[in-house]
Amino acid sequence: MTISNISEPIISHSVSRTNHPALIDARSGRCITYGDLEEKIIKTVFLLDKFGIKRKSIVGLALSDSIEHVVLQLALARLGAIHLPIDWRWSNKEVELVGREFKPNIIITETKKDNKYIDNEHNVTKFFEQIPLSELDKFKLSFKPNFNPSHPFLISLSSGTTGTPDGPTLNHSHMISRFIAQAITLKFSWHQRFLAATPLYFGGGRTFVLSLLFMGGTVIIDPPPWKPKNFITTLEKYSPDLTFLVPTQIRDLLNLDKKSLDKFFVLSTLISSGSALHKHERQKIVQKLCSGLIEYYASTEGGGITALFADEMGKAPDSVGKPIFRVEVDIVDENKNSLPTGQTGLIRYRGPAVAGDNRIKGQKRDVLLDSGEWFYPGDLGEIDDEGFLYLRGRAKDMIIRGGVNIYPQEIERVISQIRGIKEVCVFGLPDNHFGEIVVAAIICDNEINEELVRAQCVEFLAPYKVPSQFISLDHLPKNSGGKIQKEKVKNLVIDGKGNETI
Repeated sequence: MTISNISEPIISHSVSRTNHPALIDARSGRCITYGDLEEKIIKTVFLLDKFGIKRKSIVGLALSDSIEHVVLQLALARLGAIHLPIDWRWSNKEVELVGREFKPNIIITETKKDNKYIDNEHNVTKFFEQIPLSELDKFKLSFKPNFNPSHPFLISLSSGTTGTPDGPTLNHSHMISRFIAQAITLKFSWHQRFLAATPLYFGGGRTFVLSLLFMGGTVIIDPPPWKPKNFITTLEKYSPDLTFLVPTQIRDLLNLDKKSLDKFFVLSTLISSGSALHKHERQKIVQKLCSGLIEYYASTEGGGITALFADEMGKAPDSVGKPIFRVEVDIVDENKNSLPTGQTGLIRYRGPAVAGDNRIKGQKRDVLLDSGEWFYPGDLGEIDDEGFLYLRGRAKDMIIRGGVNIYPQEIERVISQIRGIKEVCVFGLPDNHFGEIVVAAIICDNEINEELVRAQCVEFLAPYKVPSQFISLDHLPKNSGGKIQKEKVKNLVIDGKGNETI
């Protein structure tokens, strides 16, 4: 049987596994089965239809993490409408950018935004209260879903909207291809219990939740705000098999005491994605948190690219693994010529999960998808003789000092290995003599000083790669996916917000 819509398997799960838990709210303990979930999807489709939402209508969801949030995502899929994810914590200005660019037909909110670019706004509680049950049975008989894998499902905005909102439009076929790849590569299946601890509007959090439901598993929602000790309590109470966390969350957990970390034994798999972990961090995670660590390199536009499993980390400790199921990865020069193994160039990849040319107004990334359906995520990397991929940083972040290319990630890896360094961000600043100089912004313990950090750099780096300046900051700005925002860090340094001596 061909599956053409991401909500389609819920229908069969509701029949064959009616009483199997589908969604659990970790805070309240509320649980709904697959039978309940299917009933809620039908009711929500009915209500959306009453509000005039049809196939290809754009619906914004500005909601915190809840069972209803997931139900709405699946109901939009069933109806054939397009889901526009919005962080419910965004300011009016940020919502205005999205509203102006994509003009959603309706937005369902957590708190009222009062925005002139949103004509049809509804509070989520009041929205669900408006289901006239007397008309529901008639609707169930008359509603005939029009499933088509090429129908758009999601405008996947890049995390941390700045300037013009951007992101690909993903079809049901793209999402289904991602789910299948995760089932094969990451071993997702119906008997697993997945702990969702990243926001549902965020690409990774949303995709893994929908993927586990697609497979018939159980999803435990642990809503923000993120608190490491609360996460440990949830682990102990619900005994999930696997979870997905961004590196920032994992670093928070590594700082907990041994007694707290002993609760991690219930996890068989810990997926890390969003930004790359350093080699020494992976070693700590495998020793202290979960021996089933998987580093998952992915992008908004194409889903998973490569995966590195714990048993491969000794062989290729600095890599992000090998291509996942049905993904082809290549390294090219600026003219798109393939490079031999061991040479650094632009990463490109292709596969059935990569968003194609179906763009909605406002999306600016067409230039990153070439005629061969290769997508360029903007990362630099190289592939070794055994097929492992190594990241060398973002192409736009590369520093050119005196005509020599310098990759910030290499320097960050060296500095981060110093005990007492919590976070580091390396970038270039303009210089009259060299063109650019290397600067390292650091969050560290009090006992760390510049001499110690400089000595580490001198030992492991070529002289021209050693930062000219070491700046101490109180925090490094991050986007919603936990990635450090280099431009914002750079601006903090330019504005004199840090201490030039560590």
